[in-house]
Amino acid sequence: MNVCFVSGKVVEEVEFKFYIGSRKSSVAKTKIKLENGSSIEIKGYDEMADWIYQNVLENDRVCIQGKLDNKMQVEVEYIKDLGCTNVLSHTI
Repeated sequence: MNVCFVSGKVVEEVEFKFYIGSRKSSVAKTKIKLENGSSIEIKGYDEMADWIYQNVLENDRVCIQGKLDNKMQVEVEYIKDLGCTNVLSHTI
C-alpha cells in the first residue's frame, strides 16, 4: 500500500496545465517545504487540480494525504488548507 501524509508551507505558485489526448485532462503542481526543511513536489489531477489551483496560494500551510510516484512526487488524494475551511477529498 502506498499512502503518505505530509504537511508544510507552499513555497511556489501553483502551476496549472492541460493535457490533450491523455487519460487525465489537467494537472496542478507546486512545492511545499516540510517541517524538516526539505521540499517535495505535490500534484493533483482533474478535479483535484482545479481545487488546488483555485484554493492553494504561496505561503499557505497545507496537510496532504496522497501517494508517492516513481519521481518521489506526492499525488494528492486529500488536501486541507490550514488557512481556510475548504477541504477536498478525492478517491482515485
